[in-house]
Amino acid sequence: MSSSPEKTDVTIVGGGFAGLAAALRLHRRGAKIRLLEKRAFFGGRAYSFREAKTGETVDNGQHLLMGCYHETFSFLKDLGTLDRLDIQKNLSVSFAEGPDKFFDLKCPNLPAPLHLALGLLRYRGLKWADKTPMRKLLKLSQDSQGNGHHLDSLSVVELLKQSGQTEAAILKFWEPLALATLNESLDIASAQLFVEVLRRSLLSKKSDSNLAISKVGLSELFATPMQDYLEDKGVPISFNSQVMAIERQGTGFLLRSNRGEEWASDKILFAVPPNALAKLLNESGPDLRGLVPNLDRFGSAPIVSINLWYEDFHPQQKMLGLIHSPIHWVFDKAQILLQEKPQHITLVVSGAHALATQKKEDLIALAQSELQRYYPELKSKPLKHAFVVKELEATFSARKGLSSYRPTAQTKMDGIFLAGDWTDTALPATIESAVLSGHLAADAILENRNAR
Repeated sequence: MSSSPEKTDVTIVGGGFAGLAAALRLHRRGAKIRLLEKRAFFGGRAYSFREAKTGETVDNGQHLLMGCYHETFSFLKDLGTLDRLDIQKNLSVSFAEGPDKFFDLKCPNLPAPLHLALGLLRYRGLKWADKTPMRKLLKLSQDSQGNGHHLDSLSVVELLKQSGQTEAAILKFWEPLALATLNESLDIASAQLFVEVLRRSLLSKKSDSNLAISKVGLSELFATPMQDYLEDKGVPISFNSQVMAIERQGTGFLLRSNRGEEWASDKILFAVPPNALAKLLNESGPDLRGLVPNLDRFGSAPIVSINLWYEDFHPQQKMLGLIHSPIHWVFDKAQILLQEKPQHITLVVSGAHALATQKKEDLIALAQSELQRYYPELKSKPLKHAFVVKELEATFSARKGLSSYRPTAQTKMDGIFLAGDWTDTALPATIESAVLSGHLAADAILENRNAR
């Protein structure tokens, strides 16, 4: 190994949405960058792969996007893959309470928030007495821009009760929405984050509420195209390279990997989860230990995905929310991955703390039993195959009281920057939060460079 490794302007550690969004912006604006990824592929906690037995594309967890994901759409547009999303023209979500109780929330083509108001008015899953108090919470959310920090001391459940929401409204509307966006139990999740989700997604522009889903596997949506872009531009990439230690070297830094590699860099962008960052900083020099305070306050929340293959079964709905069930959502991949026509359905459980510790065989049995409650015809259909994905650290735990501890992109050490959905984006752990953090970090790096 050379004693003077080639130096780059910015070394990006981590190849998920945050790191790749930062990489594209930095490279497009002339920075000399390098990417380091501890695994053999990009994607972070949003990737896809070929399932061994069936050969079908399986995501590590089904991800939904929304029209309010402006930073994500901008990133995908720059990358040339925005057309790989199927974006609704008007918000439409289906729910089921039982085999004979399927309800559709359909919002008309009206300006926000009138589209939601009329959609809820027509929604048969709730009674009028359930809908009336919803206006109070929606009004509070609409008025919260820039002044909702006091809500971080409240849980979502506390907010829902204080605003007079009925049990039916919580069960059939607020809880599915909160779990899907916050990935955490409502009794500990931050009301501030929930209100911000409501404001951005349902109460700003009509198009912001439209759901979007990838028509290709997650890796094909952003990870593989980004790798192709970087390789075509000659940007150095090191896979299977985990950074183990960092030390100051003049005005820059020297990074060392688990394989004995060394990289010199003027600046470092850490686009990794809090626990990984804490370990890395603790194993580096004394000036780096404690660089990012309060990392131990960040917990994680799991997502469990159960993929089932039946003989000739596809639900009518592309996406269906299950009420009164430990399974939260059902996705028919045959209606989603349009280029492949796969045969499996994906069942998703968010904030799955209890289920994440169960055996895969028990999860498969639970999924079958629950599906048969909503689709009795499945009792006579044999299960051909099943595959379970547990993402034990899928997101940071969106607990109340965490907001003030989320760090900005710029650390107190000149030359070290942060990105990741857990940083100070004002959003929960969504794809949009990750991409926004990458763009904020890239802008901070570029501003720092131009100031010199």
